[in-house]
Amino acid sequence: MSTITIFVAALAAVGYFIFQGMKNFQLHNMNTGLKNRDSEMVERIADMKMTRRLLGEYVCDLYKMRAYYITRETEKFERTLKYMLGKEYKDPADKKSFLEIYFHTFLLKGNREYADWILEEIRKTGDEKFIHYNEESYAVMLDGRSDLIDGMIEDINSKRYYGFALGVILFMVAKQYSYLGDNTNALTYMQSAKSCFHPKAVYMPVVEKYLNEAEA
Repeated sequence: MSTITIFVAALAAVGYFIFQGMKNFQLHNMNTGLKNRDSEMVERIADMKMTRRLLGEYVCDLYKMRAYYITRETEKFERTLKYMLGKEYKDPADKKSFLEIYFHTFLLKGNREYADWILEEIRKTGDEKFIHYNEESYAVMLDGRSDLIDGMIEDINSKRYYGFALGVILFMVAKQYSYLGDNTNALTYMQSAKSCFHPKAVYMPVVEKYLNEAEA
């Protein structure tokens, strides 16, 4: 390997570590802002051109929205939520993840208005499978439906869903059995739902609370 090649490789490695260090520094600062409930700090850092180049538009917008949410700045939160719903991000997976996480956050909180806004955007994706399970989740959580069990069990057995989506469907089946007073089946499906969720998933606190109370 020539001296020039070694020099270029070393230069690239140094550049990479500097880049990663700058990204981690900005993320650390925004996480500190969230922890301290300092939305002005998060907003200032997220709107910096350097931060947006380092972390991307999606991450910066998400931090701002999260900051406004936890500090209960409703006007700013709603403005940012609507902005993100209407924006096309570089990676379509980012938009889908955002829609999914916040839709289910608001289902759990019983916030029909925000859930309606997000469901409208979910329907625009044209992803039939994605739309289907989210619409049925809305029906169970906000409309109190308990007549969707058979169809949702078919969805579970079809192997069309996995991970978070499968966990949500199992949770919704458990929820319907709970509405019907069938605590045995509710517990069984809630236990299955837990195994599908990441420990930090929005449903985990609700699932764990249900299981702890059932086993007490």
